[in-house]
Formats: sequence, structure tokens, C-alpha cells
Amino acid sequence: MMKPFIRKALLFQLSLFLIFLIKSYVLIDAQDARPGTGGPPTYLFQSEEPLNLTLTMDIKSVFSNREAEESHQAEISYSGTEGNKITIPIKICVRGNFRKDQNNCDFPPLRLNFSDSSVISTIFEGQDKIKVVTHCRSRLDLYEQNVLKEYLAYKLYNLFAEESYNVRLAHMIYADLKGELDTLEKMAFLLEPTKQMAGRNGCERLKVSNIHQTKTNQQKTILMAVFQYMIGNTDWSVWVQHNTILLKEASSTVPIVVPYDFDWSGLVNPPYAVPSEVLQIETVKTRLYRGYCTSDAELQLALDEVRQYKDEIYRHCNSVPGLSEKELKKTLKYIDDFFKIIENPKKVESEFHRKCRTIG
Repeated sequence: MMKPFIRKALLFQLSLFLIFLIKSYVLIDAQDARPGTGGPPTYLFQSEEPLNLTLTMDIKSVFSNREAEESHQAEISYSGTEGNKITIPIKICVRGNFRKDQNNCDFPPLRLNFSDSSVISTIFEGQDKIKVVTHCRSRLDLYEQNVLKEYLAYKLYNLFAEESYNVRLAHMIYADLKGELDTLEKMAFLLEPTKQMAGRNGCERLKVSNIHQTKTNQQKTILMAVFQYMIGNTDWSVWVQHNTILLKEASSTVPIVVPYDFDWSGLVNPPYAVPSEVLQIETVKTRLYRGYCTSDAELQLALDEVRQYKDEIYRHCNSVPGLSEKELKKTLKYIDDFFKIIENPKKVESEFHRKCRTIG
């Protein structure tokens, strides 16, 4: 029979070993969540629930000198879990290219700049600079519908690639700090920062120019090009990194292409979008495959992956908050047309193999 003091010694050693295991597990788990080592999205992008935010700023001052992208004092607020108002001081500026120009859009895209201390214990904890994708013009509801459909495009690409931007829909109340302008309520969405997107995939951004599309991760790039065809987007380029960025995994020298900015796609189809004259297509709704020629086996792998998510694609289309019945019907028909094409071998041949881009 084991003596009492020996039993106590063994139990004490076992307890020490269990404590060591628990601490090791916690340490490993914490390391996994660090930026740059892979892990879940930050708190802001973990939910599908639309946010209700009030952005208070001197609207005239913020929108007056758009080219300078000057920062202005503002504040953003929302209701906490107990119904209390949470207000965060921020700096705000306009951003973008086409949509920043007041001749194109009276309401430009925005960038919110948080300080480290102000976001502690708020929904924005861990955030620094956040891009807000806004409506282009305030008087026509169609532009708000365009925002919702671009949001949908990001959500659809999330189905196909972990290396993709998360987005969070928000019901925005824009209040004028001086009270000179009427309060405006519109839908917008927040875009996950590139550093966070890269970090949760264990990658870092690769800032180089003139990388040929065929020198990237081919399986992922072909799927990305098929996705762009599905939503009718030709407004992108890997070579000059127009509406795309490159990510590099530590274990690989082959970069991964990540697309963004889908507003000029046929799926969104805003009034201001026109196709490049070089492409010789009539409207942005005209699909044109911009991937390079590849084997039918590689193409079919990508098409099969899209087919695998068909039900999810339609589910996402039908669940966008605020999307009107009219715009939903247009969206569903546009997606229907895509699936009819990829289920027709002759159409696959003509659309993907005959119209693909050739090297040289």
C-alpha cells in the first residue's frame, strides 16, 4: 500500500504538471491570436449583425478640400449593451480616387482614425484606421443600393478565399457638428484593414510592382478571376495592382492575389460605372473573363469550387439587409445567368478559353 507522504508527493507533482500544461495551452492560444501569425478576425468583424453608428463631424469642413485628405476632429457613437451611449473621439478624412472627386460623388468615402486609448473596451478595440465605404450621392436611393450590392460582393468572395477582406454593414447617421445641415441616414460598410486581413492569414503584404498574373498562386488566382467574371468585374489588374494587393506567406515565395473595390462590377452597376474602351464591351454588366489562358482541368477545378458554394451564394444574395426587392431580382438574375454559362460546355469554351488573356 502506498504511503501517505508518497501519495501526497505524487499528487503535488501531478498538480504542477497540469498547471504547466494549462499555462502552455494559454500561451500557445495567445500566440496564435497575435497579428501576423494567423487567427480570428478582430472583434469588429466577427459578427454579421449590422451596426448602428452616429458619425458627428463638421461636414462642410471635412468635404471642402478633398484632394488634401486633411484630418478633422469628429466623434462616433453607438448604444452599448446596456443602452448607454458610447462616444469615441476620432479624426476623420475623405479618401479614395474616383468617388473622392466631388464632380463624381457628393458624398465621398471616409477614413476613421482612432487613438489606442479611446477604443479600449469598445467595439472598435484593436482598430487604428478604418475605411468606410459610403453612398456616392445622397438624393437617389439607388446609390445606397449600390453600397449594399458592393457589400454583397465582398461577402461572396469570403466564401472562396480566406485571403479576402471582411466587411461589416452599418446603418450610419451623419450629424453635422454645427447643426447647419440636416441629419442624413444611409447604409455603409466598414472594410477590414489590410494588415489585419493579412495577419489573420499568417501573411504580410508584398509591395512590389509588375508581377505577372501567372507568377502568383495559380489555383487561387484562377478562382479569383472566375469570381470577377461572376460579378462582371473587369476593373482590376495584378500587373499594376489596380484594385488588388499581393500577400506573401512565410513558407512560400508565390504571392496570393487579393481583390477589392467591386463597385464598377456588373453586379453593382452604379450609374457612374463605364467599361474601359480597350475592352470593347458595351456596359459593365457585360461579362469578360480577364484571367490568363489555362488548362481546362485547372479551370474546371475553379468552376467546381464555385458550384460547391452555389446555395451559399444565393443565401447571401437573399439576406442582404435593406436590399430592395427590385435590386434583389436584378442581382439574382445576374447570378442565374452566370450559372447558366458555366453549366454549358460550349459557353465555357467561348467565354473562358477563347476570350482568356494570352501571354505576349
